Amino acid sequence: MKKLVQIALSFLLLSCSTESEKFKIIGTTDLDDGKKIFRVVADQNNQPIVLDTILVSKGKFEFQGTAIEPDINFLYIEGIQGNIGFIVEPGTIKAKLLKDDLGSSEFKGTASNDSYLLYKNETKSLINSLNEIATEYERAMALGDDLLGNDLAEQHNDLRKKVKEYEIKFIQTHKNSFFSALFLEKYLSAKDLDVELAKVYYNNLDDKIKNTQTGNNIYNLMNVSKKKIEVGEVAPRFEGPDPNGNILKMNDLLGKVTILDFWASWCRPCRVENPNFVRIYNKFNEKGLNIIGISLDRDKNNWIKAISDDGLVWSQISNLKFWNDPIAKLYNISFIPQTYILDEEGRILSTNLRGAFLERKIEEILGDQ
Repeated sequence: MKKLVQIALSFLLLSCSTESEKFKIIGTTDLDDGKKIFRVVADQNNQPIVLDTILVSKGKFEFQGTAIEPDINFLYIEGIQGNIGFIVEPGTIKAKLLKDDLGSSEFKGTASNDSYLLYKNETKSLINSLNEIATEYERAMALGDDLLGNDLAEQHNDLRKKVKEYEIKFIQTHKNSFFSALFLEKYLSAKDLDVELAKVYYNNLDDKIKNTQTGNNIYNLMNVSKKKIEVGEVAPRFEGPDPNGNILKMNDLLGKVTILDFWASWCRPCRVENPNFVRIYNKFNEKGLNIIGISLDRDKNNWIKAISDDGLVWSQISNLKFWNDPIAKLYNISFIPQTYILDEEGRILSTNLRGAFLERKIEEILGDQ
C-alpha cells in the first residue's frame, strides 16, 4: 500500500511539473478566416523552423504546447511579409495581430511579454527617431552631403546611448523577464558593457532566467577569457578564398590604410552601410585606401549577388561557414557589421567606426597625403 502511495505521488509530481510548463496563446486578429499563421523558431544558423500551423477562425486563433524554458518565437502570416516576435513561456499569452501593422501587434499575460510591451511603449518615440535619422543619413550620404551626414551620425549616436541607458535600467528592474537576459547578452557580445557590472546584473536575474540557454551564454561571455584585439596591436594575419576560389592573403592586400569589414549578405545593417563604404572607397582609394571584406555568409550565390548588387569592387573573402568562419573566430567576432582600420604594416588604428565617423577617421589619416 505504501509503495502504491509513493507511485501515485510520483505521478502527481510529474503531472504538476508538466502542467507548470504548459503555455497557451489565445489570439484575436483582423485577418480573414482560413488564413494560416505559422509559429516559428530560428535554428542555430538563424534559419526558420515551423513548429506549428493554425487557421484563423472567426477572428481568433490559438496555439498550445509546453515550454521548458522561455524562448523567442515568431509568428508568420500566410501571404504577408515580415514577422512578429514574442516570448513563449509557461502561462496564458494573449495576442493581438494586426494584418496591416505587424509592428503594433501585442503579446501580454506573462512576465516577459508584459515587460517587453512596456519597453516597446516607452521607447517607441526613441526607436522611431533612430529609424528616421538612419533614413535621412542614407539620403545625405547618397547626395554626398558630408556636413549633414556628420550631424545625423552624431544625433544617431546620442539616441543609441539613450536606448542603451533604458535597456540597462530595464535589466536592473525586470529580473524575471527573459528580455533582460537578451539585452544583457547583446551588450556583452558587442563588448559594450563592463564584465564586472554585467556580473552584478546577471546575479540579480531570477534563477529561471539564468538557467536558460541565453543565461548560459551570458555566463560563458562573462567567464570565458578571450584575448581582446586592442588598438595599437598588429592585426592577426589571415587568408581565405575569394568568390572565384583564389586564396587571398591579408599581407598582400594592405594599402597605406586598410579597412577590414566583417559583414554578410543577410545582415541588413551591413547592407545599409555598404553605400557608405563604396563612397569612401571611391574618395580615398587613389590616396592608398583599400578594403578587405570578410563575409559570414554560408550561401555562395547570395554572397556573390550582394557583392554585385552593392557594387563592392574591393577584395572579398568568405569561407562560407557563417559564425564558424575561422577569420571571424580569429578576431572574436560576435556581431556584425564590425570594422578594423589598419595602417600599411597591419597595425590597428581604430575599430568599429561607421558612417561619417569612419569617413572622418580615414580623412584624418589620408587627408594630407
